[in-house]
Amino acid sequence: MKVLTTDWSSSKAQLQFVRRQVFIIEQGIDEQDEWDELDETSVHFVSFGTTAVPTGVARLTPEGKIGRMAVLPSYRHQGYASMILAKAIQVAREMGHKTVSLHAQADAQAFYEKQHFKTNGKVFLEAGIFHVLMEREI
Repeated sequence: MKVLTTDWSSSKAQLQFVRRQVFIIEQGIDEQDEWDELDETSVHFVSFGTTAVPTGVARLTPEGKIGRMAVLPSYRHQGYASMILAKAIQVAREMGHKTVSLHAQADAQAFYEKQHFKTNGKVFLEAGIFHVLMEREI
């Protein structure tokens, strides 16, 4: 298992593959809500297992927001999300950020709490899915 740090132009195919499978197909998010201008300016992360097939992805915006974190269903609960998140936090720290934030899907809140993220508890709707704002000092 490994996580690579990359950019949109270098890894667009892998990033789109995972995000399309998880967000558009599995969760039913409108394709127009999935792709935005932040992809071009963000640092991206792609995880791999023993093959060349990507297992998960995430991005870190220049402002220190982690987003678009997704792991393919057959690779969940194997540590990929934790590895991706750790790498994103490491890169954010290297960029000089003191905190990172994210919009966690409400059903993933417990995962992020285990990773030392805190929330104000306010739930909001984003792309038709309930989310909570979470932050962590790094």
